Amino acid sequence: MVRETDQNESVESSGFIQKNVTKTILLWNGVRRKEVRVFGQGDQVFVNQSCPVNGCEIVTSRTERPIESYDAIIVVFHDELITPYELKMPEFPNGRNPNQRLIFLTQEPPTSLKRFYNTSQLKHFFNWTMTYRMDSDIPFLYGRVLPKETAPRTPNEIAHYREIARNISKPLLKPELRNKTKKIAWMVSHCETHNQREKYVAELQKYVDVDIYGKCGNGKLFCPRHGMFHSEPHCNKVIESTYKFYLSFENSFCKDYVTEKFFKILDLYMIPIVYGGADYTQHAPPHSYIDARKFKPKELAAYLKILDADDALYNEYFWWKDHYHVEFITENTSRHGFCSLCQKLHDIQTPFQSYADEGVLTDLGDDSKCLPFDPNWIS
Repeated sequence: MVRETDQNESVESSGFIQKNVTKTILLWNGVRRKEVRVFGQGDQVFVNQSCPVNGCEIVTSRTERPIESYDAIIVVFHDELITPYELKMPEFPNGRNPNQRLIFLTQEPPTSLKRFYNTSQLKHFFNWTMTYRMDSDIPFLYGRVLPKETAPRTPNEIAHYREIARNISKPLLKPELRNKTKKIAWMVSHCETHNQREKYVAELQKYVDVDIYGKCGNGKLFCPRHGMFHSEPHCNKVIESTYKFYLSFENSFCKDYVTEKFFKILDLYMIPIVYGGADYTQHAPPHSYIDARKFKPKELAAYLKILDADDALYNEYFWWKDHYHVEFITENTSRHGFCSLCQKLHDIQTPFQSYADEGVLTDLGDDSKCLPFDPNWIS
């Protein structure tokens, strides 16, 4: 989880931020990506976005200035809107500027990236990473949970809040929790995945009902395309008001890979059931989700039935709602990422580096870093 003051504190405490200097950033490709479009471009965008350090400018034209004149160049990997021409790496006919930073940006896991580039060809090319990985130079996360002033600071305080949640009588519950009639929903469009989540769900369905929306189900349940994860609020409300649990299953078991499948459900009054390669304790309060990888499908079904039958135990999973808030919309995630980049460019203590044979960049090009499916997990 992220403290709301982290970004501002780093600016105030470092004392090494350059002032009255504008850092120029060339967006080499990916200008149609939503994360870029909602943040904006130009020399006022960092001011408009209320970045703690705002002396930066984003340029999208490759020919506007000499390539070696930019303080940073962002190259975006894996985007269905990026053409082969746009994926061609920048070239430096006059040599690299030693003060320039080349930035590798992606929000995709190694299982998707491997077809786009060969890591060995990029040795000593990129200086910084800007990805979903927590250990990126500039973390560019899909979402985050931020504490409010009342957030607990000790295990005893957490236990106290959980006890309060258990003892709330049904008439006093949030309206979203009162009249749910079904157990589990899953909206999915990719039917075959690297971590074979579909096999876990198929086994789970032997013991408990799972309503699968979309083409991977029985063909009877649909919401407007992308409704759950984009701009269609009706789908959110239908799912939230009807179901107690939601399968927030990622498509691969890759380090730190947690997408909107988790954060958007966490923000609703449903319990997300996660299935991924991340350490979810870094992303959400304790007892706010269920980790399917700690259960065989039969065991998970039995546990969900216990929660379904006991309002107190079910409601306990929402103890944190009054003490934290979830950020997941693209405008916020984009602002955090680009503001952090601007701040880092201005930090004169940031050492020069390039990626060679280890680190985030190498991992992202190697899908063997993601756990393969193990049949023992479900049998």
